[in-house]
This record gives sequence, structure tokens and C-alpha cells, in this order.
Amino acid sequence: MPRDTLVFGKTYETMNYDKFSFVASNRGISDHHVEEIMSEIKRNDLRHENPVKVNENHEILEGQHTYIASKNLGLSIVYKYTDMTVSDIGLFNSVQKSWSYPDILNHYCVEGYQDYLILHEFTKKFPYPIATMVILLTAQNTKQILKDFKKGEFKITQSLKQVEDILIKLREFKEFDDRVFRHKTFVLTYFDLLTHPDFDHEILVHKCSIVPDRFVRKGTQKEYLRMIEDIYNYRNRNPIRLY
Repeated sequence: MPRDTLVFGKTYETMNYDKFSFVASNRGISDHHVEEIMSEIKRNDLRHENPVKVNENHEILEGQHTYIASKNLGLSIVYKYTDMTVSDIGLFNSVQKSWSYPDILNHYCVEGYQDYLILHEFTKKFPYPIATMVILLTAQNTKQILKDFKKGEFKITQSLKQVEDILIKLREFKEFDDRVFRHKTFVLTYFDLLTHPDFDHEILVHKCSIVPDRFVRKGTQKEYLRMIEDIYNYRNRNPIRLY
């Protein structure tokens, strides 16, 4: 069918996978991204809302991952013709802006998702990144929990009072080094440390006030444990081991 006889904006659908081809200069295929799209299609198939975009020769200019995901699932290819050209691909993709964590949080708050509303209150009260708060309120430091957050499936599994009490304790370190106080690795390390049977939060805060120059930003959890142990055991007749 000639390109100029097609209805502008009309969506088409076909099971003929072979009629399409890829543009060599397009970005490479990410198997991980294909898997993510397949999972999302299974959860809620919205391909008609965002069809594959092709030119009159059925070269895929946008949506190659969706094409592969649809094909892998044995589904039809939902597509539409576009006025984009091959030379437009780079510019078009370079100006696309993904939703940020604040964008996602705002969306689900407006939609009335209770766990997201609670998360929002925590982020207003404590100056930590949303991703850090998600991890703390679920006790899961994984990529999957952040994917769930993006999909509206974030669920709080931890005691709100316990999390808040720990965050209040952490706030006491702000005066020694604001960068450490806000560092996700330090926050997560300290959450784990508070379960240590011999550790006393008040002792560490006191020791930090004595040797504040030792309270510095580190790169890993093990380095933070070494730092905390060094401060905690300063002039301590009964030193403890934290790692």
C-alpha cells in the first residue's frame, strides 16, 4: 500500500514479522530491556498506546525492543507509519526524558496509592533520596524493589516507627559531616549495625564528638564499619568488633 494513501496516525497490526527490518545506525538491542518489556506486556498490554514506528519501507525507527518482545511472545506487531527519517533517530532519542523518581512518586501519590503517600511524608521529613527511602521501608536493597516502585507495586514491609526512630538517630551525625549523614551506603550500613548486640548508638555519637575528624565519607560498607569501629573503640577498654 503506498505511503500517501495511509490514514495519518492510524495504527496497524500484523503477524508478519518478516516485513520489518532494523536500522543499522539505531541503538543496539538490550536483551534485558526486551525482557522488561515482555514482563510489562504480560502485566498490562498497552502496545496500542505506544506502537512501533516505521517508515514506508517498514524499517523500525522507534520501538525495536517492543517489536522483539512482541515477537518473542508470539503476539502481533502493533505499528504505525511515521514521518521520522533515519537521520531523526539520534536526535529524537536524545531529547526523550525518562521519568525521575520524584515524577513517579508524585504520579502514584496523586492516584492515591497509600504506601506512596507514606513514602512522600518520609521524604519530606528526612533529607534522603527516594531510592534510599524505598530500600529502608522495604528492607530490600535490590534492583527489583526499585522496578516495583516504578510500576506502582511498592509496598512498605517495615515498622514505620522503627524506621523513623533509626532515621532520627542518624540525624545526630549531621553535625559531624553532612556528606556522610546523607550517604546511602552509610545509612544502610548503620541500619544493619543497630542490630549488633554490643553496639550502643549513644556511645558512638559521643565518640564522634571527641574525634569528629575521623568521621569521614567512605566508599563501601566494610570501610564504613572499619571507620565506625575505629571511632567507637577510641579510648575504649572493651573494644568491640563490628565486621
